[in-house]
Amino acid sequence: MSLYADYDPDQQRVLLRAISAAAVLVSTASPGSTADTVSEGFASAEYVLGSLEANIGNTLVSSVIMAIRDRLAVDEPFPDYAQVAAAPDAANEARAALTMVATLLNTRTTPEEAAGYKDWLIGVAQASAGGAIEDKGFLGRGGVQVNDVERAAIAEVARLLGRGG
Repeated sequence: MSLYADYDPDQQRVLLRAISAAAVLVSTASPGSTADTVSEGFASAEYVLGSLEANIGNTLVSSVIMAIRDRLAVDEPFPDYAQVAAAPDAANEARAALTMVATLLNTRTTPEEAAGYKDWLIGVAQASAGGAIEDKGFLGRGGVQVNDVERAAIAEVARLLGRGG
């Protein structure tokens, strides 16, 4: 069992970067308006902050959530999600971040702990996908909560983390 504090600063950045990367890969797969992207960012942040109780058995996940809460408590700024998701190479950077975290987890944690962190990141991607209505039709009517492109992006997140086919 490991804690966030057990990792050096570079490794901590990898652990944290993977959280937004999971969401960004979904947002870039099916880009919408800036408001939709912001909604996806909020949905993923809400998932992260609200998932402590569900992950209390995984000390790494729970300690990362607590570290994020600590940063929020002292008003430490976080990158603007809409800007990160709109960056020219956002999808490729997200893929690289997810590959890096998978390697880190596979080498530094138990298989169970790594699986829990990876599944949590997949949950972040799923929350992002559900954060905005996609494929809005005429005058914004219709649409779906999660479209096929977003489902494919979630599957890619899982594959990059070594949790899917």
